[in-house]
Amino acid sequence: MYNKTVRSGSVWDILSIVKDDIEKFVPSDVKITRARFEGPYIAIYTNKPEILIRNSAVISHIASKIKKRIVLRIEDTIRESITVDEADKIIRRLLKAEGIKESELFFDESLGEVMIYIKNHIDSAIIEKLTYDIIINAKRIPRFRFYRGSLPTTLKKIYDLLLPPVKGSSVKSAERLNYLNKLSDRIFREPQISPSKDIRLSVLGGSQEVGRSAILISTAESNILVDFGLKTGVSGRGMYPRIDLFNIDLSELDAVILTHAHLDHSGLIPFLYKHGYNGPVYMTEPTLPLSVLLLEDLINVGEKSGAQYLPYKYEDIKTMIKHTVTLKYKQVTDISPDVKLTFFSAGHILGSAMVHLHITEGVLNVIFTGDFKYSPTKLFDQAYSSFQRAEILVMESTYGGKDDITNRSESEETLKKIINETVNEGGKVLIPVPAVGRAQEMLLVLEEFFRNNEIPDIPVFIDGMIEESNNIHTAYLDYLSNKIRRAIVDINYNPLQHDNVVPIHNTKDRDEAIYGGPCIILSTSGMMQGGPVLEYFKVLASDPKNRLIFVTYQVSGTLGRRIVDGAQSVAIQENGRYMPIKIEMKVHRLEGFTGHSDRRQLMAYIKKLHRLTNHIYLVHGEPEKSIDLALSAKRIFKTNIDILPLYSTTYLK
Repeated sequence: MYNKTVRSGSVWDILSIVKDDIEKFVPSDVKITRARFEGPYIAIYTNKPEILIRNSAVISHIASKIKKRIVLRIEDTIRESITVDEADKIIRRLLKAEGIKESELFFDESLGEVMIYIKNHIDSAIIEKLTYDIIINAKRIPRFRFYRGSLPTTLKKIYDLLLPPVKGSSVKSAERLNYLNKLSDRIFREPQISPSKDIRLSVLGGSQEVGRSAILISTAESNILVDFGLKTGVSGRGMYPRIDLFNIDLSELDAVILTHAHLDHSGLIPFLYKHGYNGPVYMTEPTLPLSVLLLEDLINVGEKSGAQYLPYKYEDIKTMIKHTVTLKYKQVTDISPDVKLTFFSAGHILGSAMVHLHITEGVLNVIFTGDFKYSPTKLFDQAYSSFQRAEILVMESTYGGKDDITNRSESEETLKKIINETVNEGGKVLIPVPAVGRAQEMLLVLEEFFRNNEIPDIPVFIDGMIEESNNIHTAYLDYLSNKIRRAIVDINYNPLQHDNVVPIHNTKDRDEAIYGGPCIILSTSGMMQGGPVLEYFKVLASDPKNRLIFVTYQVSGTLGRRIVDGAQSVAIQENGRYMPIKIEMKVHRLEGFTGHSDRRQLMAYIKKLHRLTNHIYLVHGEPEKSIDLALSAKRIFKTNIDILPLYSTTYLK
């Protein structure tokens, strides 16, 4: 029987379209047994998915007609003829026959899929053959991903939470499928209000400041939250987006969209689930493991420091994971009855995304840049800018001041000079970095220095989740720059794991870094608000032979900002008491390595898009920087550009 899942009063009927196209393009023995909504997708169940996979034009044809995303599923009765244990053995045998020795399998029985992680890249022809063989013999639809180094433990943790073990029960599978069904009911519900021009932005945080990014976009039908982060360096109300000021009912929130994993954008999303939010959070594929890594570390650091209050617990992070829907770049996806979401590359960190919202069938198109880099780096290609429609642009302005001009080549030359001078004096170089983004960029910079014999052959110690973050990066090669992908895939060389890199795994390793010979230490956190960097700083700060180099933005109120601003001494909390530290080591600030667009790049982005837009709004910047950027852009481009006031609501149409 066909499971007819069609909105009442709709002008199209999914099943009739599917049946017609199947009859036209594939053999008569291919049967479509069901078509239904599963979350934001339409799932087509068939007895022979291998035929439709080989005839991908059929699926594309259907999708273009119904304007919805389509996924293929193998009919349950066929899949259940092979147990998970049997399928596991069959797939491993097929992989071995193709010479694949190292792989990890994760079965999602709710969807009839198996995620296959393969160490090292293999030819697309082999993937095509394996796909067909696995469907025929194991009755599962495979999804392949390649990785280098070690498979991230964070990914394994996520799969263990979402999916049952090979010999486990199907309870988790049923839970996931039930959630997707409920989500689809909400996304594809019959609109209660005709398309409205009453579209507005409410700024809960993250404008005229850096931190706690959170913007609510509301239509007559939908409420969607873009980011929900925390503010570093403050406590109390100033740490949180002010959701309380807008009388928001979490049960009426259709979706949360996360632009990237950094805590000033992601840090309080579990807080929403703690207080009753039960809807989806959309993010790119790499953003899920990266955000879980950072969120769990936030709780871990808080517990170790004896913090009296933590905004949420590990269980709330798990709830977030269960409600996450991951998307690739450029996939158009329904997230409510009147809003479609598409992610585009932002070039800031792994998986960072610009958010494009297509509202009420084209009444309005809004772009949120999130944090973005409009220039290529060693790690990523530059942010996307080739939009076709964008009436409203909401853009970050972190480096919007007239003096915020960064010079990458100059910063690299200065870094080389500092390292060489420090080594000659017998000192150490300490570089505070976020585990995600700047850590990997700096490793690539240092790898090039070593390869070109521009700095001495000394160890580079990495501490504080950087190794795990590196592993996540190399599990998502498609999101890295073309150059890095070619190095890893074509010549089997991972520049993030070059010979000089030494991961810190225990106290003995840390002592070697602190008390051994000249070295470079990359450690979290990037703003020195916690993490192992403080252990190094407490010992190294008193020696003028050592260097402290900041390569990332330092938010006002953080320890890093106080040091950058010239503090001669600081106090660090230890065992409930404050420990004074006199700073004798030399301090440097190199802005050229930032993952944000500098003033010139922001202006270039405005120049690229201002004729496309009706209005540009600035967020995520200290007031004087945002004001300077707005005035300059208005004068040069004669465009409508304003700063979104904090705690304000702006009507877009």
